[in-house]
Amino acid sequence: GIKEPSECIRDAVNRLLAQMAAQAGLSAGDIYALCIAGNTCMHHLFLEISPDTLVHAPYNPALSDPVILRAADYGICAAPDALLYMLPNIAGFVGADTAGCLVSSGLAEQQDWTLLIDIGTNGEMVLGRNHDLIACSTAAGPAFEGAGIDCGMRGAQGAISAVSWEDGKPVYTVIGGGKTKGICGSGLLDLAAVLLEQGLMDESGELSGGSVLLAGEDESDTGKALYFSQKDIRQLQLAKAAIAAGVKLLAKKKGIAPEKISQVWLAGAFGSFLSPDSACAIGLIPQELKGRIRAIGNAAGEGAKAALLDFKMWKYAASVAAGTQFLELATMPEFQDTYVDELEFPEQ
Repeated sequence: GIKEPSECIRDAVNRLLAQMAAQAGLSAGDIYALCIAGNTCMHHLFLEISPDTLVHAPYNPALSDPVILRAADYGICAAPDALLYMLPNIAGFVGADTAGCLVSSGLAEQQDWTLLIDIGTNGEMVLGRNHDLIACSTAAGPAFEGAGIDCGMRGAQGAISAVSWEDGKPVYTVIGGGKTKGICGSGLLDLAAVLLEQGLMDESGELSGGSVLLAGEDESDTGKALYFSQKDIRQLQLAKAAIAAGVKLLAKKKGIAPEKISQVWLAGAFGSFLSPDSACAIGLIPQELKGRIRAIGNAAGEGAKAALLDFKMWKYAASVAAGTQFLELATMPEFQDTYVDELEFPEQ
């Protein structure tokens, strides 16, 4: 049953190609090469390969190697002989998008221990230096993207994206200004951090009063008051514990303490907008790494462009992906205990 989702994905790609070509004063027929970097599931669906292997142990991709194909064979509207470059997958839940991040960031060339994290429903991360790389994926769930939160939403117009505390109440920034519709992931991290700082939430996640008023009916674009609840805190705890456990276990596998990590790079849209201070305050990233964190933007897209424009980078993508060790967290005896420990918030 993959034909329909494959066609949906390709149709979406074709619409994007047409828009991009128009912005460049071209037509889609002028495009002679494309490079695609997606997570493993989207990679498979785009190529109309069943993702069945990703939902059964040992969760390996059906295709890992980089491939060069004819775009026309996959329904892509471009020049008749246009080539389609598909970046390599690293593992079942560490896909070609992560390979793209490795290409653009140059993580393998770093002399000091460097951690790259792409935070989303799956949190992919790679730790390494001097071409000694190890990757893992953690099922963080959708809380960082606003889903599963009572007043949560994605980072769009009307979303609370940043929160501080003044005069005994939360003060927030709304994307696009005006009234708020809900809170997105970056705002969620800030809010949890200020609640901890103000003593309105303890290390176990217990929220004083059971909820916090974010916006009254007159401040809300929906006309309904927006609350942050105890249930929302639990969703955030599950998500942040998954990421934190992944960081700790990657470091342990390499025989280093987390504080030995010299720099942390946050890839993707969420990483570009979250506050590193808030991420450390709630224990999403170890507190010892505060001051070493920076956003690197759409690293997967930059990697795809680099591989498209320079064949040496295309070959480098294959090499660095093949040389990255994959750590399956679920098979580690200590994963469950580490995960449970990381549900707690740090002491203030």
